[in-house]
Amino acid sequence: MMMIYKNGCKVYMIAQNRLDATDYENLKPQIKDHIQEHNKVYWYIEMENFEGWNSSAFWEGVELQLPNEERLKRVALVGNAKWQEQFTEVLISFTRAHIKLFSPDEKKMAKEWIEKEKN
Repeated sequence: MMMIYKNGCKVYMIAQNRLDATDYENLKPQIKDHIQEHNKVYWYIEMENFEGWNSSAFWEGVELQLPNEERLKRVALVGNAKWQEQFTEVLISFTRAHIKLFSPDEKKMAKEWIEKEKN
């Protein structure tokens, strides 16, 4: 399951349990539209009780092509190292944004990093 909320140029995503292709189908238009609407976008991704994704969801993530991807400036990944590594592999394929990893205990620090609207 994936929950997404937005605040200005920031996107906050909570990934819980196991993601499936429907989660990515819901994510794609939201993130694409947000990038089209804002010159700079900052993305917070939190993995809460995360168990991974099924294979179709993984490939949907890999195929996530974003228009104006250069507008995505920073991505904070909050979760355990195993899932951070796999999320990073997917993200690197479509963005040159600064990706920073945070442990679950560093949620506050991750949000503060995302909320700074500087490159």
